Amino acid sequence: MPYKDDGCKAWWEKWDQRTGVDLAWCLLAVFSIALYMNIVSRQRLCAEMGVDFRGYYASAQIALQHGFAQVYDSRLQQEYLSILHHRCPAGTVQDIPIVAMPYLPAYVLLMLPFTSLEFTTSYLVWTAFNVGVLALYLLRFARAMQVQTGSFHLLQWLICLPVLSNLFLGQMNMLLVIAVGEFVLAYIRGAKVRGGAWLGLMLVKPHLLILLLPGLALSRNWKVIQGFFIGALAVLGISVLLGGPAGIAASAALAIKFAGPLIQTGATMMNWRALALNLNIVFPTWLAWGVAITGMALTAAWVVYLWLRFSRGTPERWILLILATYTGTIAVSWHAHFYLLMPLIPLLMVLDSKHMLPVRVLVAWLLGPPLIYLVVYLTMPELARNGFGLGMLALDVYLLVWAAGRLEKEEE
Repeated sequence: MPYKDDGCKAWWEKWDQRTGVDLAWCLLAVFSIALYMNIVSRQRLCAEMGVDFRGYYASAQIALQHGFAQVYDSRLQQEYLSILHHRCPAGTVQDIPIVAMPYLPAYVLLMLPFTSLEFTTSYLVWTAFNVGVLALYLLRFARAMQVQTGSFHLLQWLICLPVLSNLFLGQMNMLLVIAVGEFVLAYIRGAKVRGGAWLGLMLVKPHLLILLLPGLALSRNWKVIQGFFIGALAVLGISVLLGGPAGIAASAALAIKFAGPLIQTGATMMNWRALALNLNIVFPTWLAWGVAITGMALTAAWVVYLWLRFSRGTPERWILLILATYTGTIAVSWHAHFYLLMPLIPLLMVLDSKHMLPVRVLVAWLLGPPLIYLVVYLTMPELARNGFGLGMLALDVYLLVWAAGRLEKEEE
């Protein structure tokens, strides 16, 4: 009687495209970790950990010792930041960039408990806190949307470059994840005022509202806008109580500097502005910015069109509309690093669990960023950050095109 391997046959029959993606993700993760360890061995990486968290930590210290209005004083920031160093190996380069905190005083309040710990310990606790909150929030969002996601796939949504970058820099983009997620859930449940109030939390980075608020107005979602003003007034009210009008003015002035000459990483971002700055190296300025401004205009117009046509419908359509709006915002925004993609994670996870996310989109999200970085890092290391930023702009536009196309199909 011939040998029959039923086990192999059963395994092969269970093989599908998602299994292939999972395997590729595991292999890429191993290779990426090896590359990461090689970079860490150069020691500079240790000193650069939490470069944004350093600004948060120093700002909280200043608020406690000098008052919230003084958080934005450049002299005090320089003084406090200059003595904050991680416990790194001997010989590690410590000439790290100075990054202050441009957010409203209400957000400085969040960082006060962390000043009770030594700086490096505080950064590690902050990192663990963000990982835990993100994991719990993804589970909460999935449960609220009545979908299930396995532990392995949950790990995939947690371990992606936008999240890892957020953790490495010590950013507070978890606030954006919660704000967008709770807004979506509240709207789907009919609690539009409450959903709008959650959007007030996005004043931590208000430029991310430049397409969402006009979309809500065009679709006559007045209750959501009412809720937004309630949430925004709460954030502003707390900020005034803490820092006074002077603190608000100083925060706004520093935020404007972040959009201008203070931050010299514009060419590494993932927006049309970054494309112009890179094209300007080889093409005339008028042509480089002509391409970028055209891209901005077309992107904004497309998002407006989507709001005029698809602002009513199923929960899935609403998720797609918010996904398209947010990706459009990233492309149009003047200041947009790739870690700002974090709020897309709950939305993509739910669409994947509902079998609405094609394998090609899943591959683009899970495998695209690390592959893009590996390619540009290994082929042109001196331009790796610029090339990666443009690659992430391409990913962002691809997600926008897919979401818009899926909305059209849902209409049909």
